[in-house]
Amino acid sequence: MKSNCNKSIKTTILFQKHLLDEIDKLNPFSTRKEFLNQACKAYLSDLKRSLIDKQLSEACRAACVEDAVTNDEWEPSTIEGWK
Repeated sequence: MKSNCNKSIKTTILFQKHLLDEIDKLNPFSTRKEFLNQACKAYLSDLKRSLIDKQLSEACRAACVEDAVTNDEWEPSTIEGWK
């Protein structure tokens, strides 16, 4: 079965004229289409990275709380022999 990963789908979108003028002026690619494809890929990559960072931060915060609770439970028995 073929993957749809590289399948192109035609769409129509509206851009502000000044945005298209700026893209046309600074576009390092041979076509506007390639610029927009690369720009979308880069933006999606940044969004995914931000989501992963947020999830990791939340997981670390939860682990920190769990570690503190576990430490509080074990601390009396750990220092018991040092008295």
